[in-house]
Amino acid sequence: MTATACGPVDGAVEVVDPGSPGKRPARTAVRIDATERVFAGHFPGFPVLPGMCVVECAHRGALATLPEPGEAWALMAVESSRFTGPVLPGDLLTCEITWSREDGAWRCRVAAATRRGPAALVRLRYARDGGPRPAPEAPRGFQAPGEPSAPPGDPAHRVAITASALKRLLPHRYPMLLVDRVTELVPGERATGWKAVSGNEPWYEGLPDKAGDQDHHYPWTVLVESWCQVAAVLVTRDRPNPEVLSGQVMLLGGITDARPARPVVPGDLVEHRARLTRRVGDTFVFEGESRAGGEAVLTVGRMVMTTRPAADLTAATPTGGE
Repeated sequence: MTATACGPVDGAVEVVDPGSPGKRPARTAVRIDATERVFAGHFPGFPVLPGMCVVECAHRGALATLPEPGEAWALMAVESSRFTGPVLPGDLLTCEITWSREDGAWRCRVAAATRRGPAALVRLRYARDGGPRPAPEAPRGFQAPGEPSAPPGDPAHRVAITASALKRLLPHRYPMLLVDRVTELVPGERATGWKAVSGNEPWYEGLPDKAGDQDHHYPWTVLVESWCQVAAVLVTRDRPNPEVLSGQVMLLGGITDARPARPVVPGDLVEHRARLTRRVGDTFVFEGESRAGGEAVLTVGRMVMTTRPAADLTAATPTGGE
């Protein structure tokens, strides 16, 4: 997908050094102001920049430093991402971007950091926009559009979690509570949830009247965050903790092989499907996909979520400005 006029990060990306492939990496920076919209709903009371917003900053920095800027390039995959430190209000998030050309595509390795140290390591792949896009393979456990998502007669599979109930399971609030309803939950196995996209989403605020259809593409990083919240319900169903200042807090550890397919637009009803493939202690591994209108819009090869004591977050609070 190409750059759009809307997204979950308000701060502007500055190109500090455009770099030179094979010689030196590019460098970008973005100030994460305390007024960023996502902070109001992501861990209220102790705001932390969502991991997918860090990926968004890496993506914007990549678009700003692509070695072939005259071409139209589209993001084909988040090949990997690993989050190693929190990004907090007031941080200056810097990205060191190393480019390589392989098989007609551009790949980049992005090392994101704040003054406290590394924040994330992200690998992205881009291809010419409009070029051939491989069709997503049918994921394991995939069901065709219109097929019931749970076998009839099994009440354990028909757990409906409403919007009000989600607030008792997840710490997210507006505008970062990105699931409207969970329609199926098999504890320890899988969950299905829905997100209705409208033109009144906060990400579209400020779009000019002359903005085109492409400008209204739903931010792909927000779409992934929405899918992650459906996965999180599998963790919190039996251990709810809507607070973030005590107890265990869910943290995104990393995402591998996340591939956007066709864009999501206002009017779409997105179905997220998440499957728990492994658990080791307080670390959970998921896979899954999202569909809208009978078409794949996102596939996630692997997502790692972990829970940590809230004290681990509060200990990272900076004592002063940058």
